[in-house]
Amino acid sequence: MIKIIPINKKFLKIVNEDIFKSLSIIFNKKVSNQEEIFFLLRKNPKLRSSVFDILNMLPSLNMINYEIKKIIQNKIAKKYLINWTYAQIRLDDNLSKEFSAPAHKDRWIIDKNKVGYVAWIPLKKEGSSLLVSSKDKTKKIIKNKYWGLEAKGKNTFKRKKIKYGQALIFDPDLLHKSDYPKYSRITLQLRYEEINPIKFRRSVTQKVDSKVLRYWKNKLT
Repeated sequence: MIKIIPINKKFLKIVNEDIFKSLSIIFNKKVSNQEEIFFLLRKNPKLRSSVFDILNMLPSLNMINYEIKKIIQNKIAKKYLINWTYAQIRLDDNLSKEFSAPAHKDRWIIDKNKVGYVAWIPLKKEGSSLLVSSKDKTKKIIKNKYWGLEAKGKNTFKRKKIKYGQALIFDPDLLHKSDYPKYSRITLQLRYEEINPIKFRRSVTQKVDSKVLRYWKNKLT
């Protein structure tokens, strides 16, 4: 299943404003658009990890996560939805080529018996694109140091262009990979799963930073 749905641009505006305000603090310089983010990252590549972590802790992600969930719930899903993973913002450009997603399926990060949905959303007004395959000709699956698993075979991928104000919705079994960005790209990925009451387990768990725990254990005990 693969489908493009419209979303209210006001939700994207709220997320982008949250991004700009938080990164203005990190860079100690007012950030007012996405291109400034990549310009500042190229000058301060050591901040990339901190920027990624901060963007994925923005409260506005909870808002848009819920709003997109309602759309999928009403138009596509057959059962009630909950989070499969936490909302995630990705930044892609020439500095992050090694983090580009290879050919893969999101099925590989969800239980084989669960029904899931992925929403892929551009945050830049130019929109963005993803490479998708309509026929899976994977011959073998190999280990990938960063992504875990990677599909190998004579798969043909077509560029799926998603406009600003749209979301690409697909199921976990769609074979896809990152489109190499000619220009910088900021996207939001949201994942949901239908509730399966039989022996339910979380797909993703949240952990406290081990350094934080170690500090307080040493201080208080």
